[in-house]
Order: sequence, then C-alpha cells, then structure tokens
Amino acid sequence: MKKIAIFLVIAGVILATLAQYAYTNDWMWFKVFHTLGFLGYIFIISGLAYFSLWFIHQLSKDEKDKIRRYYHQQHSEKEA
Repeated sequence: MKKIAIFLVIAGVILATLAQYAYTNDWMWFKVFHTLGFLGYIFIISGLAYFSLWFIHQLSKDEKDKIRRYYHQQHSEKEA
C-alpha cells in the first residue's frame, strides 16, 4: 500500500506541474490539463493522507505497548 501511495504522490506532483505549465504557456488543450491538474491535487492529498494515518497508527500502537507494559509491571508488583 505504501508503494501505491508513493506512486500517487509522484503522479499527482507531475500532473499538477503539467497543469501549471499548461496554464502559464497558454496551451490549446488547457482545460484538459487543468482537469488533470485537479486530479493530481487529489492524488497528492490522498497519498499524504495515507502516510499521516499510517504515522498516527504507529504512534498509537507504541502507546498501547507502553500502557500494556506499565499495567503488567503494576500488576506484578501487587502480587509480590
């Protein structure tokens, strides 16, 4: 899934750059490239959203492990 997200971000950057280039140089098919640029922005946002959610998931997983270790440490001290 990470490879797909990286590909989406790279493709989005290329499409958005191409749309901006078409706008500044007054290409004849500007409307087509403008639409592709919008699609590129969607790709960029989707890829970055995946990575931000993955990062949040990793942080929460680490916190769960810390809580579990703390709980087991407290529980073993009560038994002793």
